[in-house]
This record gives sequence, C-alpha cells and structure tokens, in this order.
Amino acid sequence: MQTPRPAPQPSATRPLRRWPRSAVPVALATALLATGCSVLAPDGGRETAERVAAALTAGSVEELGFGDVEGPSAQEQYERITARLGEAAPAVEVSAVEDAGEEGRREATLSWSWDLPGVEQDWAYDSSLPLVRSGSGEWVPEWSAAVVQPGLEEGEDLRARTVAADRGDILGADGEALVTERPIRRVGIDRSQLDGADPGAAARRLAAAVDIDADAYAESVEQAGPEAFVEAVPLRVEDFRELDAQEMEAVPGLLVVEDELPLAPSRGFAADLLGGVSEATAEDLQASGGDLAAGALVGRGGVQERFDDRLRGAPGAVVEEVVPGDDGVRPSAGEPLFEVPAEAGEPVTVSLDQGLQAAAEELLAGIESPSAVVAVRPSTGELVASANGPGSEGYSTALLGQYAPGSTFKVVTVLGMLREGDTPGTVVQCPPSTTAAGVRIDNVESYPSEFTGSITLTEAIAHSCNTTFVDQHERISQSELAGAAAALGIGAETDLGVPVFTGSVPEEEEPAQHAAALFGQGRTLVSPLSMARLTASVAAGELVTPRLVTTEGLLDDAATAGPGPEEPLSAEEAEQLRTMMRAVVSSGHLGVLQELEPDTAIGKTGTAEFGDEDPPRTHSWVIAEHEDLAVAVFVEDGDLGSVTGGPLMRDFLAAASASRAG
Repeated sequence: MQTPRPAPQPSATRPLRRWPRSAVPVALATALLATGCSVLAPDGGRETAERVAAALTAGSVEELGFGDVEGPSAQEQYERITARLGEAAPAVEVSAVEDAGEEGRREATLSWSWDLPGVEQDWAYDSSLPLVRSGSGEWVPEWSAAVVQPGLEEGEDLRARTVAADRGDILGADGEALVTERPIRRVGIDRSQLDGADPGAAARRLAAAVDIDADAYAESVEQAGPEAFVEAVPLRVEDFRELDAQEMEAVPGLLVVEDELPLAPSRGFAADLLGGVSEATAEDLQASGGDLAAGALVGRGGVQERFDDRLRGAPGAVVEEVVPGDDGVRPSAGEPLFEVPAEAGEPVTVSLDQGLQAAAEELLAGIESPSAVVAVRPSTGELVASANGPGSEGYSTALLGQYAPGSTFKVVTVLGMLREGDTPGTVVQCPPSTTAAGVRIDNVESYPSEFTGSITLTEAIAHSCNTTFVDQHERISQSELAGAAAALGIGAETDLGVPVFTGSVPEEEEPAQHAAALFGQGRTLVSPLSMARLTASVAAGELVTPRLVTTEGLLDDAATAGPGPEEPLSAEEAEQLRTMMRAVVSSGHLGVLQELEPDTAIGKTGTAEFGDEDPPRTHSWVIAEHEDLAVAVFVEDGDLGSVTGGPLMRDFLAAASASRAG
C-alpha cells in the first residue's frame, strides 16, 4: 500500500486548487490547451508539464498530443482508468522537472491529490510524466497509465470504495441494545436475470406482492441499466417470511439479498422516539458538503436524527487497482493503494425500559382511536415508556398530542386552591349545576348524589365535582391557574432530545373560557407526556424534569431543565395533593387500582369533551403513580376516563409490578 503523502502545499505564486471535473474553469483549460500542445515551448519542459497537469485536473486531455499517442486515445484511457473513482476529484500540480539521465529526456513529477467523498483525508501521491525533446527542440509529454498511477499496467483501472462505518447502537435502560444491526432481506428485481421478461410488468408483480407503490417502482426498474439490481423494499426476516412464497417465486428476475440494518426489537417499537435510518438521498449528499458518501445511512426522526453525527461515525475509503472482466472487476494482487479505516459510531443510551415499552404497546394494540401510554420515574425523571397505539398512524400522540386534559387538570386547580389557603379537609360546595359567565355547567349524569352539597375538597377531587372547581372562577385568576400549572411542569421548556409538546395554558382568558379551564376544558392543551410529568412531580414533591437521553454530555443540562416556574411546587403542597389523589383510588373513580400490590396508588381520571356532535365525543384520561412509576393513559375517542383508561392503567402498572418481581 502506498504511504500517504501529505497533500502538496500551495506556493506563494500558485495556490493549490481543487475543482470537481464538472466545475473546472473553462477559460483556464482553454487557454492552457490553445496551442494544441503537440509542440510545446522550449523552457526545460516546465510549461509543458503544467499544461498536462491542468488538463488532468480538468479531466480532459484529448486536446493534447502525447508523443505517439493521440489525445483522444489518451482521453479514452484516462476516463476508463478513473471511471470507478466515482465522484472523487483530482488536483494535479507539477512539483519538479528534472533530467532523466538521458540526452533529450526529462521527467516531471506530478503531485496528485484526490478529494474522496465521505472522508477527510485526501489520497495524495506522486507520479512521473516523461518529457522528450522533439527534433525542433520542443518538449513533448509521453502518455501511459503510469502517468495517472505509478505501476499501473495496461488493462488495469482504479477503483475507490467507501467502507461503511458500523453505526452506533441505541441502548436502553438496562444497557441492552434497543437498536442494533439485525438481519433483513433486500427484495428487488435483478434486470440481468429477467430472461426477456418485461421489466415494468415484473416490477408491478413484485410491488403487489410486497405492497408498495407499483407505478413508482415500475418506473425505477424500467429506467435502470440492464445489469442493475433495483431494490423494492428492505424487510425484517419475520416480515419476509410472511410473504406469499408462490406469488414471490412467480416474479421474473426476483432477487433477495441478505443484509443487516440498524433496527429496533420489533416493527414500530418506540418509533417516534428512536427514529429510523435509510440511505442518504441525493439531497442529503449535496447538503452534507462531502461529509456523506453514496450508500451512507442517515438518521430519520427521533434519536437517530438528533444524534446522527455521533451514531453514524465516519466512513472509510479504499483505493485499489482492479482488472475488469466478464464477471465484473477484481482487485489486482497486492495491498490497496490507499486506505482510510472507518471509524465506528458511538452508542447513545436512553432511559426506555424495553419490557415496559413492549407492555404499553401491547395494551394499545387493539385500540382503533389514537392513544398513548407514557411512564416517567418520579425519582429520576427517566422516561421509561412512551407508546402510541396503531390508531395514531405513526403520529407521536404520546409526545406531541395536543388535547384538553379534562378532569385530570383539576389537580392544577386544587393546587391553586391550596395556595388560597384551602386544605384537603376544607368544606366546599358541590351543587348539581352552576353558572359562570352566563354559561351553565353540570356534573356528569353518573355523579353520585350523596357527594353533592357540602363536601370536603378531598371528596370533590375523588368524585370529580365539576361545579366545585368552576365556582373558583372569581377566586383563582387565569394567571394564577397558569402559575399552578407551570409549577407542575405544564408548558415548561425542556429538551428531551426529541420534539415534544409540554402543554399550553393561556395567561389571560375571557370569563367563560377561564371557567372552562378550571375543570380542564377551554383552550388549555396538554400532551400525555406533560400529564405524566405532572403526576411525577406530585409524587416526587418537586418539579420533575423528564429525561430520555442519559449519555453524559449529549444534552445541555440547563436547556433540559428549563428556567423553572416562578412559584415552585412545595413539599407540603405535593403531600396534600397526594392525599387527595389517593382518595381517588381508595373511594373514588379509580377503585380499579386497588387491585395493585401494594395498594398505594394515587391518581385522577379525566374526560374531556370535543367536537360539535350531540352528545359530544370525549377524550379519556387517567393519570396515576405507583411504586415510582408515574403514568398517563390517553385514548382520543373513548368513554369516561375510569371506563376506558382505568383498566389500561391497572394492567400497565400490574405488568410493571410483575417485571419488578421477576
């Protein structure tokens, strides 16, 4: 292997320049080649060599004369020799012109520097250009393959190969690889094996078998070269095995290639958080400024995209002499001419618990409506599960959904009441209906009549009396309500490493909207993530900052935590909230959670009306905390929170308990 030579240094009078062949200054090349160069100036050969170097840099030597080799012939050889170098662009300089030890002969040293795509180190070396004095005293260059690469023989070409770097894994809470290289099958049409079959028809048959866009794939196959393999789709092994074998075998030119790709444990597993990878597009290559080479994998969405530079590593490159043959090209004997080793990507560790994530996704699998389960550990802020149901259709309902919180927001209103001096035992009024800003508000039809009239604040939250909280509209201002929400993390800035919606509570509202906000309607919006954070903060006794990326140094701690609320949650306030949320389980709508061991869960149900149907459709919410796990369960189109969300919450927390026990 050639020892890499430092790239030639620019002189004071002639700076080193590198041009892609498509961008070589035409005026310069034309001026240098204007004489035809079959006869060159008698200056010791320097000017002749400079003209050849400029032509080689331009990739166009056909206007030159090389002794007994015509320019077009030299051009044909040059293009053939360098064709497999792809987008690599050379810069050629004359570093010396010396006597060759023979009368009438000189030798120019050409310093080559190739800019190889995807790697920082240039391929740099020297070659020799023989110069012969003609009968008229002019210096004429001699052409051979060795002018391009020393030792290159007739029939040998150059080839540059990108060496892909191993992509870094994404590791889970226990250090187990969530995303790592897993086997796949690349399914496509090999045009060389069509045996006269129509390419477009074959493509359409395969597209139908693997359920992809037939028109687009047929066009790709029809436009490909006669020897090309045109991939239709990469498939997990388990997905490939589910294909109809007879249907696949009937496809002319079918080719299945075994490969590997960074994948999560199962299709769709935490897809919004983890993201995915795919080959770089032409737009990616152009935008990278040379940092990406064709075939490179690029992160798309989630952690894969946010930390793509770290995960991707750095590709390597190999330049070698090859000999073309009927069965393709093969390397010539010997070591590569130049080699840059690939640098493997580094892993990124996240807080997801694989078992809890899988359990959440399984619970949501049968729900047709958009849905989500989000779980945060109050003790650490670690996001251990964030699942979306199939009804979300790939959208991150868990992290980006924007919904009215319904009665789960009464936890915020209660905090506002505590700040006005109330306690869990304060006696409040719960009339069957009330009027605020000219709008009548009723309790739900199923509200127990024995908890109307004078009841404690704890009973009001346990049985979710709407009218108790609406009647606070003249006592708690909208800005105070927004401040209480901020103390529990709603709307607080945070950098989770992936896009999130943390909630929105207007600082000012019209009277009717303000009254609606007090029981979670109106313009107040939250995500399942923000409600899991609220629950975690109540359980921890302080504002909890959710964390997903746990690798040190990847996120700025200040940006992750945000500026914090103006009036933080106090330990005493949190304790009082826990007391009242425990009553929701022990005597209120979340009695289903009493089945958990130990029987210590706290929580709150919520039902938020939406749309303009009569009766209106409802969002179903449940928030709960049990054994250091704060969870929000959400179903966009559901029944009462206790009816739809309660069993889901119980089953998820039970699965978490079983996981701990195991």
